[in-house]
Amino acid sequence: IKEYALRYETIQTALWYSFSGWFFAEIFMHSASTSANVGWTTAGKTNERPRLNERRIYLLSYFIMLALVQAGVHLAHDYDRVDMPAHKTDKHNTSRKPEEASVQAPTPGSKVLSQMQGVFMRCLTRNRVLSIVAPIIYSIFIRRTTWSYTMMFARHFLFYNLPKSSALPSIGPFHSKLMLRAFYGGLLLSLMWEIANLVFSTHVAQEPLKNDRPITYESKDPNGSLLTGLNGKKLQTRAFAFWELVLIAERY
Repeated sequence: IKEYALRYETIQTALWYSFSGWFFAEIFMHSASTSANVGWTTAGKTNERPRLNERRIYLLSYFIMLALVQAGVHLAHDYDRVDMPAHKTDKHNTSRKPEEASVQAPTPGSKVLSQMQGVFMRCLTRNRVLSIVAPIIYSIFIRRTTWSYTMMFARHFLFYNLPKSSALPSIGPFHSKLMLRAFYGGLLLSLMWEIANLVFSTHVAQEPLKNDRPITYESKDPNGSLLTGLNGKKLQTRAFAFWELVLIAERY
């Protein structure tokens, strides 16, 4: 953990997930009905100024916490990995026609669908746990800081009629409807992340073929193109070139 925690790739992954969580949160809250009361301000009494709405702050904090959890899961389970076969798919029948191989092989769509139940259960479990832990983390560690910074930002850039007092509300925003809304939004966001990763990894891991032929087949210099790939600087380029070479040796 110490070796990888401060790497550029680790920090970049966490930042991109956080940005994605923030962007989703803004759209999610903006599209909510007025009755949800997740706007920037909430109305006070008749003779009072509008007050900063802590419901919005908590929802945004929840999505950012979820983003950091998802970044950790992404790195721990190596979501960037592309699985490639390391051996012959059918060593007893190397004379099989390419058309037969393509028919028998599962399609990317079927691979994705076969894993959807597992994806949904993982997202459901993750948000169940976070919906219980998030209020505790928010109250103890980040509530006062997020409130003060949001108040400062709102006064300078959004609203000039907020109360002069920046005191933290005595009661936290942990209403049942808000907690349910955070869980529901978090589940949608988790599903979006997980399905996007799954679809991308599944489609990238397809055999380097085009029209049942090696992808260099239509090149003016197939051998030269393949050798260029084998000598490529990027690991992904070399890996796919070697994969194509295996397919050529086995099938063509």
